[in-house]
Amino acid sequence: MTTDRPHVTYLAPSAPARPQLGRANDEEADRSENAVLTAYLFHLRAKGHRVLRHRVVTDPVLASTDLFDATAGEVVMACHRSHYPALIAAYGVISDCARLFSPSCRALLFTDEPGPVAREFLSHHKIIAIWPEGESFVRSDPAAETDGA
Repeated sequence: MTTDRPHVTYLAPSAPARPQLGRANDEEADRSENAVLTAYLFHLRAKGHRVLRHRVVTDPVLASTDLFDATAGEVVMACHRSHYPALIAAYGVISDCARLFSPSCRALLFTDEPGPVAREFLSHHKIIAIWPEGESFVRSDPAAETDGA
């Protein structure tokens, strides 16, 4: 076991987000996550956001989020699925990685609209849900839900 601390490695704009080392091969997930990440990256940049692509490197495995929206202070991780085991795994990774980006909010970028149970889980854990809708993206922001209550 090493005592090296996790660190951030920045990726070139053309570097593929998937597949990731340390993650089981899933071509469907890789393809759909790459597509939604690319679309979201272009969406944010078109709005004038400064967006950095990165990976968080740990030993012995590679934990990774995908984008850091420096303009909004959001660490973003793409998720192909929104069922409970996928949410738990994503929650662990994004929560651990977000501490390296200060200050930051956590956001999961889904390939499709997550269901109400998934959105409730994310809201409870103060994680923003983002998904594509037409040519744009929809957000379910727990801070906005709390402020409006």
